[in-house]
Amino acid sequence: MTVTSPVELVLVVFFTVSGLSLVALTVYLRTYPHGIRGVRSFTALLALTAVWSFAAAAKIVLPTAVERVLVALELPLGVLFVLVFFVFAAQYTGRDWHRRPLFIAYVVVVLMGLVLGILTNPLHHLFWEGIDLSTAVFPHLVHRGLGPLYFLYVFLSYGLYCVAVYALLAIHLRSRYSTESVLLVAFGSALPLFINVVSVLDSAPIPGLDYTPIGLALFGIATTWSIQLDFFDIVPLARDTAVEQSSEGMVILDAERRIRDFNPTASELLPSLASHQNESIERIVENAEEWFEDVDGGRTEFAPQTDEDRYLSVQTSAITDGPHHLGWTVVLSDITDQQRRQRHLHLVSRVLRHNMANRINTIMGHAEVLEEYVDERGRPHLQAIDDSAGSIMETSAKLRTIQRIVTSERARERTNISTTVEAIVARYSAKYPAATVTASCPDEVFVRSTVGLQAALENLVENGIEHDPDPSPSVTITVTVDADTVHVTVADEGPGIPDTERRILEEGETPLQHSSGVGLWLVYCFVEQSGHDLTFELRPEGGSEVSFSLDRALPEPDG
Repeated sequence: MTVTSPVELVLVVFFTVSGLSLVALTVYLRTYPHGIRGVRSFTALLALTAVWSFAAAAKIVLPTAVERVLVALELPLGVLFVLVFFVFAAQYTGRDWHRRPLFIAYVVVVLMGLVLGILTNPLHHLFWEGIDLSTAVFPHLVHRGLGPLYFLYVFLSYGLYCVAVYALLAIHLRSRYSTESVLLVAFGSALPLFINVVSVLDSAPIPGLDYTPIGLALFGIATTWSIQLDFFDIVPLARDTAVEQSSEGMVILDAERRIRDFNPTASELLPSLASHQNESIERIVENAEEWFEDVDGGRTEFAPQTDEDRYLSVQTSAITDGPHHLGWTVVLSDITDQQRRQRHLHLVSRVLRHNMANRINTIMGHAEVLEEYVDERGRPHLQAIDDSAGSIMETSAKLRTIQRIVTSERARERTNISTTVEAIVARYSAKYPAATVTASCPDEVFVRSTVGLQAALENLVENGIEHDPDPSPSVTITVTVDADTVHVTVADEGPGIPDTERRILEEGETPLQHSSGVGLWLVYCFVEQSGHDLTFELRPEGGSEVSFSLDRALPEPDG
């Protein structure tokens, strides 16, 4: 077919330029990492759009026989475009619609029915009655007598198309952040739909002509603009949920650790974020590279460079899609009050430790001197003073240990529990010769533990010995190991832990009235920091068992 009118020439040039632009954009997108969510399906969508534009130009310049085939392919191209667009929208917005068996079955049925229906259309004419020549404005082939199956496929495609556009618009409507690129693609993708409606209703100046490629060209323009706005740089689901909905300071970094997004809380904590958009986080925070050394739950603390006396806690986690690393989520928490309380606690502890120890030592020294001046009637009172002073010293030591456990910044480190148990057995066997202190523990068992493991075990052993009225008390430490966990049990044969002190183990909080109660609270604090599954049980044969578990650590390899 020969181009004979200016209208034909304009349409051929327009559709050809549109197709070439879409091809260039498709080639450009192939340079993006395939792990970015939605980029593959979006590339396929642009390639299909380019084919559709070239087909529109080819219908005008190629022979009538080829034009007839291309006119018959208009509906399949439209249906295929909608299916690919739906897959893209689902992938980009983090939904699983395209993976559901119902959608896969729908695709198979629709495509098979469409291919068979069009091939057999001359027999039933359910899609159209025929493809005839129209001479309106310029000669071109058009569908004549559109049938019910044609309108059914158009209706189904419009419905699926609207669902996909809704998924994209939902991101923009829910977010306060920069989603202009999403909005461009959503509205740009709606243009082919509106223009296709004009074509189907045959309401355009040139009857029967498929104007959809014009909408596709506009879609390509919107797409190009959106990609310049970093449409694929940050996973939209991460931006929407991690940044928008968080009450903590949230910062989204790309794979190069450049600042791409942040919420108002983060802007308050780090006011310079706004002025360093798209720059490395290290430009506004010194030693920020330390944040990324432990991305498995570790936290880092730092003081930002501001006029305020402020301390922040930072936790980082990687944004990934399968094996591909897309960026980082940074969680900022204001721990200024916590740091101040900790400093005050250290101050109070230091004062109490020195002043109390000195005062108690003074009391005990004077009581010792008084022994020479009192008769037998006064000695019980001196002994009570000495016992009370010793109890205060013991309790003070336990409280200092609790403070170390609670405030220690040391992470759970690899500890040989076998040697710890061995040392405790030796110490308490020597300290209490009448007692029997035994252990059942395999050699070279390592656990992950903060400070306080030895103190916790010592308090359980000492409680078992001192509260047993039997002149020959017995305490046993049992350590068992499975694949990932080390289980520790301390059993005694005494009367059991009093109810008031047992609540420390069962409920975690209760008023501390006795030295043993402080010791049990020490055990509770240690397990809270290092272990899990702290339990208390009465033994059928008498006595009690206190058990807890620790994470197992493998021994270091030799050499």
